[in-house]
Amino acid sequence: MLREIPHPLSGTLRIIANPVRFSDTPVEYGRWPPLLGEHTAEVLREMLAMSDAEIEALRQEKVIA
Repeated sequence: MLREIPHPLSGTLRIIANPVRFSDTPVEYGRWPPLLGEHTAEVLREMLAMSDAEIEALRQEKVIA
């Protein structure tokens, strides 16, 4: 039930594997757990249509990491 995946900053991580097993469609583990704030800008751009300037202003005001 455990799986090891590489992480760029933390070395190898042990994570809980998906308990569902299919013979023809195995589960793929393509990404590691995100770091704090790793996808913040991406989410703000895609979900809220914020500009890079707006996102940077939030960083400067320490609203986001």
